[in-house]
Amino acid sequence: MTFSVDGKHVLSCSRDGVRVWRVADGKQMATMEAQAVCLAVSKDGRWIAAGTRSAKVHVWDAKTYTQVFVYHEDSTVTAVEFSPDSSHLVCALQHGAATVWEIATREKVHALRHEDWVFAAKYSSQGDRIATTTGHSVRVYDGDDGRLFVDIEITVTQWVSGTLVWSNNHLLVVSDGEIKQFEASTGLPVSGCPAPDIDPFSYIALSKHGEFIAYSAKRTVIFFDMATYTQLGLIQHPQDIWSIALSPDNLFIAIGGEDGKIIIEGLSRITVSSMCCWIRACMNNFTPKSRWHAMLGIYIRAKATRRTEFDFGKPRQRSA
Repeated sequence: MTFSVDGKHVLSCSRDGVRVWRVADGKQMATMEAQAVCLAVSKDGRWIAAGTRSAKVHVWDAKTYTQVFVYHEDSTVTAVEFSPDSSHLVCALQHGAATVWEIATREKVHALRHEDWVFAAKYSSQGDRIATTTGHSVRVYDGDDGRLFVDIEITVTQWVSGTLVWSNNHLLVVSDGEIKQFEASTGLPVSGCPAPDIDPFSYIALSKHGEFIAYSAKRTVIFFDMATYTQLGLIQHPQDIWSIALSPDNLFIAIGGEDGKIIIEGLSRITVSSMCCWIRACMNNFTPKSRWHAMLGIYIRAKATRRTEFDFGKPRQRSA
């Protein structure tokens, strides 16, 4: 599940296909056929990609929703992500690899070999690094030539791509009951905070400018201040949570439940209690249109607190 680049739509995937929903009213705008287990939208808004259990990666035009091409892999595709410049697509595979495809030529340019099932593959914000996770490690590769830079031995018990997030030059990983932060260039631990009620499908999502993090476990989403790891608030959900996504403007969170429904929640007064975060946010061109700033922090406020709910079809099965 993910938001479109402009935040006006949410995309979901299931055995019934990839669907596009309008955030404002929950109206279904399009359906693309694929028994998808993961999806991504390119940063320039041109492409939608989805991976399947049948070892295919489908790519569609994000404006017309027509299929442009299909990549063929050799095992289930567990995660997909576009590079920041939208020129490449990285795919995590069940049978011990992450592959990199060039969009323009539709050719595979790298195969990053692993010994275990690869759960996640994520580009850094600059696109010069690719991080991957397996059950026993987090690795960092050169985004241009595929060289291995760092291999961090760590137990990652989750089976989904939402347990790995880049935060500038750091990596956030859900492991052993914690959200752990590592320096990507050295693999050295930096900090961490407890991750309560961790389960194999816990997710983490980082706000656009890194002020706060959303963490889901079982039926709860908890928000933490990234500067202090102070808990800012939480949202209770009626079903076990399988995925979460923050809107590009941080005003909304999409929550996907095991019942096959997505709920859009407005984020009201999520407080980031750090002057440094306030300065960083201002330097990153936060606008006052939908948010207001206080001298001792940032309060992220939805235009109007609302809840939109819609059904995205049969959820993917939880399998090992």
